[in-house]
Amino acid sequence: MRKMNHKFIKSSLMGLAGWFLLFPLSGSTQQSSNAQKLSDVQQIVAVVNDSPISLYDLKQRVRLFMMSSGARQLSGQEQQYFNQQALQSLIDDKLKTQEAEKYKTVISKDEQEESFASYAQQMRLTPKQLEEQLDKSGVRKESMLQQVEATLAWDQVVGGLLMPQVSISDEEIYLILDRMKNNKGQYEYHPLEIFLLVSDNDKREEGRIAAHRIVEQLRNKTSFQVMARQFSQSTTSAVGGDLGWLMKSQLSPEIVTALETMETGDISEPIETEDGFYILQLAGKRQVLTPNEMDARVDLQHLFFEVSDKAQSEELLALEKIVAIAAAKIENCDNLEEQGKELGAKETGSLGNLAISDLPKNLHKIILNLEIGHATGPIKEENGYRVFVVCDRKDPVMRLPDYDSVEGSLSQQRVGLIARRHLRDLRRDAIIDYK
Repeated sequence: MRKMNHKFIKSSLMGLAGWFLLFPLSGSTQQSSNAQKLSDVQQIVAVVNDSPISLYDLKQRVRLFMMSSGARQLSGQEQQYFNQQALQSLIDDKLKTQEAEKYKTVISKDEQEESFASYAQQMRLTPKQLEEQLDKSGVRKESMLQQVEATLAWDQVVGGLLMPQVSISDEEIYLILDRMKNNKGQYEYHPLEIFLLVSDNDKREEGRIAAHRIVEQLRNKTSFQVMARQFSQSTTSAVGGDLGWLMKSQLSPEIVTALETMETGDISEPIETEDGFYILQLAGKRQVLTPNEMDARVDLQHLFFEVSDKAQSEELLALEKIVAIAAAKIENCDNLEEQGKELGAKETGSLGNLAISDLPKNLHKIILNLEIGHATGPIKEENGYRVFVVCDRKDPVMRLPDYDSVEGSLSQQRVGLIARRHLRDLRRDAIIDYK
């Protein structure tokens, strides 16, 4: 066995596996596909502490990465990037499962299926739809379940082995609670993260290139949570990179500097730290212990007034006036369906209980300024006009977090840092033979 540098990985992977992305399995016959699969299973691309990774494993992981990132046709440089990231991901999975095996960790099929369903939900798919999408991409469900198993096994290592190393004192917790009181009105942030670990400074430039490539994919509207689950090497990858709400004092200066210039939904440039590269998305920003009117929750009803797609502009204006007059007559939500029929609405119904921030931006101020029981003016849609009625409203009330929630947040941050460094140490100590 021997350790080899990353330059060898590049050349060997391009020669060994770079070609296969151009030839998807769907274009071959079943017989040739089975023969190719057998050949790929037998061809070993790396051995991690005596545990082999086959060319078939590598192909499957690359296709999974491509599907997750929305990539279609790839240049030679992009193929190389996906090959390298896929191989590193497979190596990390081997290290995680090997570490878990030391502690007799067992992940059941039910746990794997539950995590698979959670992943599908993040992609806004049912488990069956995700399985169909995997099949179309040439990925066997079992290949994804192997990745899921490694993630769950690592979570158990983190929870059982590393979490007991975390110690949070009463003094630290009360200090944070006092700081929140003193920082009332200051901003706190809700970031999502993708973390790329750099365990060897000789490979830092490759990590930087990978981080920039991920940012490019994210800005092309690829799901951040899906990319986090595939590429992030943080313990938050299992929850799509969600870090929850954090004050400035709980974040490193580099992270704070980036978040302060971001708007909700923005993707950061790669942020370089000693341990690796962070990519952030800002999911929200609010003021500490200060109610945000956008967090107010409303019970909404709606009425839809249809218009013919052949209607002329004069007819549209006439309908808009009629709808405006009808909406002005609504003074309560009692029997709103009956009121809708009398007013000529084609559809009426409840939209449920929603935070105002969940609504389209063009509705925020309109709904905020609307009295309970009253309707908005007509809002133009493709096939007609819609009217919204606020039937109830509950304004947000900000309370100081309790002791347990602060302790949980602190513990999660610390165990995440320990887990990243533990994985880095496993990488450094591993015997990895690249074939």
